[in-house]
Amino acid sequence: MEGILVIGHGSRSSDAKDIFFSIVNSLDARFPDKSVKGCFMEISSPNIEETVEIMYSEGVRSMVALPYFLFPGIHIKEDIPEILERIKAKYPDMSIAFAQPLGFDEKLVDILAHRAAEAISGK
Repeated sequence: MEGILVIGHGSRSSDAKDIFFSIVNSLDARFPDKSVKGCFMEISSPNIEETVEIMYSEGVRSMVALPYFLFPGIHIKEDIPEILERIKAKYPDMSIAFAQPLGFDEKLVDILAHRAAEAISGK
């Protein structure tokens, strides 16, 4: 079975977690043939290792680790890859591909322009 592990930063804010899991649920709806789960790098739970353990127990043997991060900072360059290496050592029969963070995309610019227009118009 294939999976998509959506990794958020984590937050103490319940609103932030609710939005994150709304993203995960919407992504899950787009990939009905895959196991799609969300987890957090730090602060919040579930964490990466816990979520991979659940996915492994459900039969996932190939996954994409999909960071819900804007930029390729230290978590993307070092922290998450180190965690994924530990997971690969624990589950040598699992294949994990690490996707790029959101980065630059005109769709993000469109969203920001929309938010600015909303604020300008007072909506």
